[in-house]
Amino acid sequence: MVESLTYTRRETAGTLSGIIFGHFADGMDLVIISYLFLALSAEFKVSVADIAIALTISLIFSAFGGIIFGSIADRYGRRTGLILAIAVFGVATLLTAGITQLWQLYLLRAIEGLGVGGEWGIGFAQITEVWSPKTRATGGGLLQGFFIVGSIVGAIVSGYTISVYGASLGWRYAFLIAGIIGVASTFVVMFFVPESKYWLAYHKEVESSPEMKKKEKAPLVDIFTPEVRRWTLIVLLIGSANLFIYFAYSSYMPTLLAVVYSMKPAQYTLLLVVGQSIAVPFYIVNGILADKFGRKITAISYGLVYIVSVVLFFVIILEKIPYVALFAFPLLYAYTIVSLAQGISGEYGVWWSEHFPTRMRSTATGFGYMVGRGIAGALATLLIPVLYDGLGGIKMVGVAISIAMLVGVVFQFGGLFGLKETLGTKVKVD
Repeated sequence: MVESLTYTRRETAGTLSGIIFGHFADGMDLVIISYLFLALSAEFKVSVADIAIALTISLIFSAFGGIIFGSIADRYGRRTGLILAIAVFGVATLLTAGITQLWQLYLLRAIEGLGVGGEWGIGFAQITEVWSPKTRATGGGLLQGFFIVGSIVGAIVSGYTISVYGASLGWRYAFLIAGIIGVASTFVVMFFVPESKYWLAYHKEVESSPEMKKKEKAPLVDIFTPEVRRWTLIVLLIGSANLFIYFAYSSYMPTLLAVVYSMKPAQYTLLLVVGQSIAVPFYIVNGILADKFGRKITAISYGLVYIVSVVLFFVIILEKIPYVALFAFPLLYAYTIVSLAQGISGEYGVWWSEHFPTRMRSTATGFGYMVGRGIAGALATLLIPVLYDGLGGIKMVGVAISIAMLVGVVFQFGGLFGLKETLGTKVKVD
């Protein structure tokens, strides 16, 4: 059995650049709708909660996408699965620009969710297999950072199109631009990303060994075998908690700033862009620290910062300090600290991948993140309106966000202690 394989610098760079484009488009296509809640609610004459259902649907279907495309990647090739996943969400987002009925939004967001669900796990499986063990988490942090860059660009595009073309037309241009970028990313992967050598070597061994072929299980079944079941469940717990937090605040921050603080689209777009831009380097820093000091201690340290940041966010929400100017607005700083604490996810894809063998790596990593996104992320988008309605109406959306985040950070922190330290793990053909 081949223990390790090597990649040229060109192959490594090609893989990273292609997956970065995919992650960038993933972040933009998935999150852009949260910046368009108010415009879409006005367009279809429904409540913000009704539009938020579209994001919920997208998150739920991303769980199925993680399983479907992860299985395709494990069975038919990382590159094949990645191309199909990105093409699906890119085309679905592009078509969303032309919808005329609310049900069409729900349908296309479901299809988009399948694609974005598949992309994440495959991308990190590729990084784990291509990247040197010495700097693998750094590559993962860079990759996850570009998801946030995609979200930032989504905020900029949405703010610009709404400001220039108005709410009734601006949201269409926003989806159009995001869709074009998604489709373009498909071609970047086709031209630059090679197939995983570990996947090729493993399947070559399977084909030449009747015994291995007979024992081979479906990847989704494989991740629940006694060998790895514990890691599968712990990864699912951490992923669910992390994405519950992320979608609790990221989905409703534009609504919070517009409704509670009466900020205009250009004003709250600037705040979101500043906060997330400051946070992006901390995803890479997370990877660098995980490569130097270890995955576990780095994650625990970030987890503690996350808890403190959420408490700070809650306190500032309760203070009800009005918006006067951007850098005099305390909520900017609270949001920024929460965003940089989310940098904990920079190492997640690599750390999780290192717990699983080649034959199930894409499925396992995608399952933890995307089923977590589909269950907990979707729950967050549904729970926030229920919470703020119960607390007195949409003006209480900030309190609802804070309560949800507090629950998430506690569960995430507890889950971190369940995984093993994997620093220096060498990928094998298994």
